[in-house]
Amino acid sequence: MTQRQQPPYEKPEGTPEFYVDAVNIETQLYGTTLQLGELRPDAPQLVKVTVKLSPQMAKVLSLILDSHVRQYETGIGPISIPKQLLHDLGLEDLI
Repeated sequence: MTQRQQPPYEKPEGTPEFYVDAVNIETQLYGTTLQLGELRPDAPQLVKVTVKLSPQMAKVLSLILDSHVRQYETGIGPISIPKQLLHDLGLEDLI
């Protein structure tokens, strides 16, 4: 799987890293808010980080993520998503 080289970036020591398996997205006229978190059994979702994006950055992020997922599936294989989850999210027509 080849990826185009990304521009260099600086990641200071101590930069927090999070594993997330849940996202809430709110879109307003001037931006998008992502709340990334963790699902917990029998408890509300735990929000670990909130990210605010311009509409332009939200679009660029969606295109970059789509490209990376396509590259992954081409190189490694399909990613399975339960049909019920797609239905619950209203995404069944997109896949």
